[in-house]
Amino acid sequence: MQKILCEGFQGIFYSSKTKEKAMIVVSGSDGGIKWANKIASVYSAHGVTSLAIAYWKTKYTSKTLALIPIEIIQSAVHWLKKNGYSKVGIYGVSKGAEFALLSGSLIPQIEFVIAVSPSCCVFEGIAKSAYSNTSSWTWGGQPLPYASFHHISVSIVKNLFKNHEFGFAKQYLEVLATEKKEENIIKVESINGPILLLSAQEDAQWPSAEMGMMICDRLNKKGFAFSFHHEVFYPASHILCPVKTKIGFVYRIERQHKKECEASRKQALQMSLDWLTRL
Repeated sequence: MQKILCEGFQGIFYSSKTKEKAMIVVSGSDGGIKWANKIASVYSAHGVTSLAIAYWKTKYTSKTLALIPIEIIQSAVHWLKKNGYSKVGIYGVSKGAEFALLSGSLIPQIEFVIAVSPSCCVFEGIAKSAYSNTSSWTWGGQPLPYASFHHISVSIVKNLFKNHEFGFAKQYLEVLATEKKEENIIKVESINGPILLLSAQEDAQWPSAEMGMMICDRLNKKGFAFSFHHEVFYPASHILCPVKTKIGFVYRIERQHKKECEASRKQALQMSLDWLTRL
């Protein structure tokens, strides 16, 4: 394990025996680097060189999940290439899946993408407990077009009382129905390599299964040049990444099907490992 704080990014690097390929890992709205680090360490234990990246909520990164430069990932790609890795890809979960797909669409040196609980659009950024009235991401110093929550009522407390779980799937579906436009859709057809999408049928956080299908529809319509696969898991929650989590209880399906959700996480890990060996 090697901690890195240089050349435009903050990361934790896990090397393996081969320099054939390396995978950048980003987590979601949890922020920091703890989850990305856990995920990277798991893949490293299975022989996949992994670089966990922090992009917000650390001493050296943004304090809000808004206006995050895509260049953070570009810098990490350049670092891996400079260190001899011939094929570089990216793994992202939740908001990190949005980051991963978007980065892949803009950075041609990224040659494979694994998106767990994915997003099909650039969504509005998050500042503390509210939406930021800005994009989540920037490229070349410019905010990217985004789907806004300006006309959607979002209340964590109300959702908890009404649905007995933490999640905003209904609100995201409303935003997709009214705000999804060509300018804020992620141009997944520009990704320079295969794509693996993993989502949960009963994702309460946001509608990842529906958005995964939207991504596949776009790839088909655009005649995507590489292979892609979307696997939908049930029973499973938004947390389909290979980490042991204590926050699963916030999702109803995790409370009702704890063992099955854990089995889905293990299945998702094995599927991604098998997929990586075929690249």
